[in-house]
Amino acid sequence: MDFDDIKVFREVALHSSMTKAAETLGYAQSSVTARIRKLEAHLNVNLFYRNAKGVHITPAGKIFLEQGAKLTQVLDELYSLLNPTEPMGGLLRIGSMETTAAIHLPSLLKKYHSLYQNVELSLQTGTTEYLINQVLNYNLDLAFVAAPINHPEIIEIEAFKEEMVLISEGGQPSKDIEKALKSRVILVFRPGCSYRALLEQYLFENKLISLKRFEFGSLEAIIGGVASGIGISLLPKSAVEDKLQSGMLTAYELPSHLRNCTTMLIQRKDTVQPINMANFIDVMRA
Repeated sequence: MDFDDIKVFREVALHSSMTKAAETLGYAQSSVTARIRKLEAHLNVNLFYRNAKGVHITPAGKIFLEQGAKLTQVLDELYSLLNPTEPMGGLLRIGSMETTAAIHLPSLLKKYHSLYQNVELSLQTGTTEYLINQVLNYNLDLAFVAAPINHPEIIEIEAFKEEMVLISEGGQPSKDIEKALKSRVILVFRPGCSYRALLEQYLFENKLISLKRFEFGSLEAIIGGVASGIGISLLPKSAVEDKLQSGMLTAYELPSHLRNCTTMLIQRKDTVQPINMANFIDVMRA
């Protein structure tokens, strides 16, 4: 077994397909299939279930996926330590909530890329719950999520503080939150989003649990829907500041216990932190 075998295995596990893995890696499908069979023979276990629709990872495969990720990270770190004068490279996989990706990450990623141009960056957006699971499953190196996390296998670093506001369409009295709450629709991200949980907590506290929910997949869609008068939402003020100033949206102040939300940068505790991860954290702190 060599480390290329782990790379091939991870691509097959990611796509649940030998064919798609081969396309991603630029290999012939027969080569990928042969390497997986050779790996299974070497380990004396089945790493995948096979059927007409593709392959699905077995319990043994899940263990190999986790441990293989650790081995790859250790190897990358070892190479960096043994070759300190060579330009740092590799892939840094970052996850982020949609709002953080839109507001805070463009300047941060630009700064990081200007300093470390040989590092490839991969950015994946999702809800806090989804991103935490991706980090725990070694599919992401770092992720920006909403606090609190409090998971025994995760390290948290404070990244940004957000002021949360309830928003409705523009031209409304900013003091008359009762009028905004008469809307029968809330615009939210899918379940697992921390901002959605805050909004639902606020509605529950105000005995408005019967409001309809429209789920959207992007920040722009939620903002556009609120601005057009479909309903209300709850977002970081930084994400809608320009829309508030232009009069497109109206903001309402939330109670103090719901007003602030901290964005944390997380990673697994058992991850061997390569240099590119450490440098990203340093750039964020700066």
